[in-house]
Amino acid sequence: FMYSAGWIGNDPLTVVIGPSDPYVSIGGREINHLHAAAVLMTVVMIIAFLTSIAIVRRILIETSTTVLKVAAKVIGEVHALIIFPVVPYFALAIIYMFWFAATLYLFSSGQVLQNDCNAECCSFDLKLGKVNCDSCCGYSVHYAPHIGIAILFHLFGCYWATQFFIACSSTVIAGSVASYYWARGEISHDIPFHTVVSSLKRLLRYSLGSVALGSLVVSSVEWVRCILKALRRRLKGVDSTGESRLGKTVSSSSHCCLGCIDWTIKSVNRNAYIVIAVTGKGFCKASELATGLIMNNILRIGKVNVIGDVILYLGKLCVSLSSALFAFLMLDTHKYRSAHNKISSPLFPVLLCWALGYMVAQLFFGV
Repeated sequence: FMYSAGWIGNDPLTVVIGPSDPYVSIGGREINHLHAAAVLMTVVMIIAFLTSIAIVRRILIETSTTVLKVAAKVIGEVHALIIFPVVPYFALAIIYMFWFAATLYLFSSGQVLQNDCNAECCSFDLKLGKVNCDSCCGYSVHYAPHIGIAILFHLFGCYWATQFFIACSSTVIAGSVASYYWARGEISHDIPFHTVVSSLKRLLRYSLGSVALGSLVVSSVEWVRCILKALRRRLKGVDSTGESRLGKTVSSSSHCCLGCIDWTIKSVNRNAYIVIAVTGKGFCKASELATGLIMNNILRIGKVNVIGDVILYLGKLCVSLSSALFAFLMLDTHKYRSAHNKISSPLFPVLLCWALGYMVAQLFFGV
């Protein structure tokens, strides 16, 4: 905005957008619009900054002295928690490789059949190896009913496995934190790794079924949402003249309700996994206890969760933007602007560094 409005020169951004960018020559009316947009964004940024300063004292009182202070202390003592999130993602990567191989086998198991020859056009004949204009048949893949069901179950299983490993990671982390928290500050040489290993053992021995059930519930609701969304798109494609107002209302309402149910179930499940890790109860009983705790402390939990999530999101944003900034500064040096190392534009490498930085921050801040 500030570049297009003429507030800054084109030298700092020439390496990104190039000297012949069409937005360099903008009329007076567009410049006024850009001035207004830049002023609006600046005002919003100032208001957000002043609001953050105003509530920083309250943030320190409400969260840092309670939840975040304990969380930081746990991270400092239980060092294995820093490394542990890599384990489930590594296991998921292995499962994804096998899943992708099975997907190729399933999608190639259909029968290639020639279509009906009714139209007059040209098509490539697989047997002759050349274009044949005598008939326009073409080919299509036909799957047997059991193959179609297997493909659907395979896709559903991938999402279920993903939710299952994420749930296992959350339960192990919650169990590790609980073990440390109820140690009452007792210092032990086994704490950095013993708590994580013990929590993992308890999960594998006692709570694996509860975690599988919770992830199945989330996957089922999400799967129903995907099916309804696909049906809605199919109906829109068939009814090209437009839906009725009642149909649009019902479709939007069902989609909104399923979204709310999905969000509620995920929230309850996340807290249910914590109760499972702390008490060792089954999924249904843990969900009941978690829901009761949330309802009885709705304001305190909401306040801590919202402020904590905002702080963690800002942390992820700072890490990812710092990665992007350092990447841009490195690519803006003479080494990458001349000779065989010259790059046409640092935009893609910077965006890639930002995405990787955000993924790494998401992985470790998730603890």
